[in-house]
Amino acid sequence: MNRRAIPRILLMIGVLGLGAACARSTQYNKDHDYYRQDSDNSGHKTSLSRADRFGQPKKKVFVLPFMNATPLGGQEFGDFASEELLREIRAGGKAVAPETLKSTETSADFYSGEKVRLGALSRSGKKLGISLLIIGKIKRITYRTKGDEVGLFRQKRAIAAVDLEMRIFDVINSKEVLLDEKSTDSSSSHIDIFSGDDTDPKSQRAELVQMALRSGAEIFARDAGRALEKLSWEGRIAKIGGAQVYINAGRATGLNIGDILKVLTVGEDVYDPVTGAYMGRAHGQPKGTLEVVDFLGLDGAVTVVHSGGNFVENDIVQLY
Repeated sequence: MNRRAIPRILLMIGVLGLGAACARSTQYNKDHDYYRQDSDNSGHKTSLSRADRFGQPKKKVFVLPFMNATPLGGQEFGDFASEELLREIRAGGKAVAPETLKSTETSADFYSGEKVRLGALSRSGKKLGISLLIIGKIKRITYRTKGDEVGLFRQKRAIAAVDLEMRIFDVINSKEVLLDEKSTDSSSSHIDIFSGDDTDPKSQRAELVQMALRSGAEIFARDAGRALEKLSWEGRIAKIGGAQVYINAGRATGLNIGDILKVLTVGEDVYDPVTGAYMGRAHGQPKGTLEVVDFLGLDGAVTVVHSGGNFVENDIVQLY
């Protein structure tokens, strides 16, 4: 081989090696960037946060018919408000609001002036098998009309405004998690010819009030969704059959096959020794874990023991 060619060959090898190194460096940087996503700029781990956002189990929610504290419309307005709120919550997809749930109670059964009978409300929610119970109140309804006095074409205007209250309660822990108050309105306008007007004032008022209530339900549903995202999910053991343990949450709740659930005892209720007022429920003691292996019915799951034991019906289950 020509001695003069050797340096050229070595130079070419060096260039090729440098190119390969650059290629490896680029891939290394990509991998490094990918794995660095586990931490944010402050160094805090964010992988679990991303996994949580990917899909957490949903809470079971029920809305009692709103209390209508006004002299207008009767209970029909209260029923309409709760039905609209339930519809909006279901549409939002952030909670489970079973259509099969029914209750003979209304929000008025739990209001005592401006206070709420928390103990009775919590017991009612537990009977329904839900984790969150929503009650509400129509506090005020205002309806006004205005029309031109003269002219061939007379414009008629009407507006209905409502003041609403929504309260969300954690049934399991017997505590209020959200108190929300909103004022919404709805208006209409039309032209009368020769001052003729065959519109039924009562029917028009009811329609405008319902439109205002619907607007309030939309806002409440968004607020409720944000509040629900901050609450941890929990369910209950419904039945134990041999090696299988059935729980009151499944596909609709958002559980997945392979999920590991921790099991805790039901904590004791704590009361103020002086006033006798209910203070809340203490945290239960851990008993072991379950693994979801199948689904049952509309919203149930079949699990097997993963660790621990001595589980009983009504024990609390939470996502591990």
